[in-house]
Amino acid sequence: MKIVIISCEKSNLNPENEFYIKLDSRFANLKFIPNLKDEKDVCTLCGKECFRCRAAYNLDYSEHIVQIIKLPDLYKKFEDKPLSYLPRKLATHDITIAIGIHEDILVEIPKLVKKSSGKALLIPCESGDWVSRWTRDEIINQCRKYDLQYAFPKPFCTLNYGNGETIDKFIDEYKLGKPKFKLYVNNEDIIIKAESVISAPCGNGYNVAKHLVGKKLGEEAKKAVAKYWHSYPCLGGMKIDPELGDTPLHIAGYTHYNALENAEIIRTD
Repeated sequence: MKIVIISCEKSNLNPENEFYIKLDSRFANLKFIPNLKDEKDVCTLCGKECFRCRAAYNLDYSEHIVQIIKLPDLYKKFEDKPLSYLPRKLATHDITIAIGIHEDILVEIPKLVKKSSGKALLIPCESGDWVSRWTRDEIINQCRKYDLQYAFPKPFCTLNYGNGETIDKFIDEYKLGKPKFKLYVNNEDIIIKAESVISAPCGNGYNVAKHLVGKKLGEEAKKAVAKYWHSYPCLGGMKIDPELGDTPLHIAGYTHYNALENAEIIRTD
C-alpha cells in the first residue's frame, strides 16, 4: 500500500500579530514519520533514554511512502490562495495522510486525492483545534462526492476498523491504529513477553509493550501503562474537546489502558 503524507515543516518563524497562526508540526515530524522508518536511523523522542523498542519488529516502510509534502507552519488565519501551497497532482498512491495543516488548505485535498487516483483520506486530530466541525463536514461531503474513504481519528491512536477497505488495509499492513497487545504470561501472572500487534501511530505501542515485560497482570501492569504511554511522551492535546468530553491526551491514555485490558493472553505454563 502506497501512502502520501502532507504535513508542516517546523520553522523558527512566529506570528507577527493575532491575524497569523503557527501550526503544530511536532507529531508529524517527531513521531509519525520517524515511526514509519528504519529503527536504526530514528528514535521518536526518547533521546538518551531510547532502548530500541521497535527493533524487534523489523519496521521500515520507507519504500511505501511515495511522497512527503512539507508545507509552512506559519500562515494568515484565513488563506486566500490555499492551492498555491499544494502541487497540481500527487504521486500515484492509495491513501493520503494529512497531519496538522491549515484548514483552508485541507479542504482542497479531497479533489487532489481523487485526481491522483487515491482511494482514501486520513486526517488525524491530535488536538481538538486541528480540524473544526465545519471543515470536517465540508471534507466529508467532498469525500462522498469523489467516492473517497475517510477518517478523522481524534487522537490518531483511536483509529479503528470500519472506515472502508483501504483504511482497514492501512491498519493491517502498517500495524498502526488503536493499540492491541499480545501478552505471554507465566503461572504467576508475570508478563514474560509482550508484543505490540497494533501500535499507536506515534510508536508508543512498542514502547509500552517493552515496559510491560516483567510486570504482573493487574495493578502493576496498569501502572506501567500509565507511566510509559504518557512519558513517551504523548503529544495529544491537553484542552477539553467538546466533542470528546475530555482531552485528546486522556483519550489516548484510555486507549492504551483498554489495550491492556483486552490483550490476547497466552499462558506459557
